[in-house]
Amino acid sequence: MRGQYPADLLDHVDTISTARDLDMLRAVVGEDVLTYLGYSYGTYLGATYAELFPGNVGRMVLDGAIEPTLSAGETTLAQAAGFENALRTYVEDCQSGDKCPLHGDVDAGVAQIQDFLKVTKGAPIPTSDPDRPLTYSLAESAILGIMYQSESWSVLTEALDQAMNQDDGTLLLFISDLFASREDDGSYSGNGDEAINAINCLDHPVEGDADSWAAEHAQLEEASPTFGADLGYSDLFCQTWGHESTRERAAIHATGAAPILVVGTTGDPATPYAWSQSLAEQLDDGHLLTWEGNGHTAYGRAGDCVTTAVDDYLLAGVLPEAGLTCRG
Repeated sequence: MRGQYPADLLDHVDTISTARDLDMLRAVVGEDVLTYLGYSYGTYLGATYAELFPGNVGRMVLDGAIEPTLSAGETTLAQAAGFENALRTYVEDCQSGDKCPLHGDVDAGVAQIQDFLKVTKGAPIPTSDPDRPLTYSLAESAILGIMYQSESWSVLTEALDQAMNQDDGTLLLFISDLFASREDDGSYSGNGDEAINAINCLDHPVEGDADSWAAEHAQLEEASPTFGADLGYSDLFCQTWGHESTRERAAIHATGAAPILVVGTTGDPATPYAWSQSLAEQLDDGHLLTWEGNGHTAYGRAGDCVTTAVDDYLLAGVLPEAGLTCRG
């Protein structure tokens, strides 16, 4: 029985099941309504909760929205384009400084990063750990990870300079380990990547076949020449997972729920701004707050304008003015 328990559990880690658990937690702590702040995937959980239990929604903020109607392939394609655009924005920012190792214009700078990644495929770069050189996958994950945090772009610039000009991948390795939650002893303190794969496979029904997946892969490489080749085949993965999805991807309206504030970042690579716009429009009482910035999500990193708007709603129930856009 113990050997079968994990498999049985994996049939119930979908977002609808979690939203029902969340409502049980609300009831257990004695709250009449749920006050909720959700980031990234947490926006889909919050929106799903609002669809299932609209009368139990209190003050809800969804930051960096997931688009509920997209297939797995459509989701990945939009993210691929988002990360490529974020990389270009980073390169432009890097080249405006004094210590950028990327020369020429933005196209040339992006090409230099692509060439650097190709080199690591055949010749991993030494690091301070003789047993752990910087491989292609580690270098790519470090660069992708930093795209989430524009406030850390200067660290990426230092790491690329160290790796490209000094043949030392130590800082990029550190960044990769940080985003992977790898501890000094080689263990990992989190299982976020594993969990989200299981959740996504239940939330997205498998669509297509080998031919259509190959076509999607070509689209990914076109949308993101730097990262696209490594972002695809989610449907193929989920088909072999062994836990079939019965979820239908559909718009979320949350009819009857209290107002829901959706926060979107214009330069968000992981949850493109268009997704926040779409969710705010789908919701019967959705309200969009825009931050003109870069990186993933806004609240807690976007400055006083976003902080004040979100705090005023969560703490006092006061929505920001319609169409508010925060800058800087």
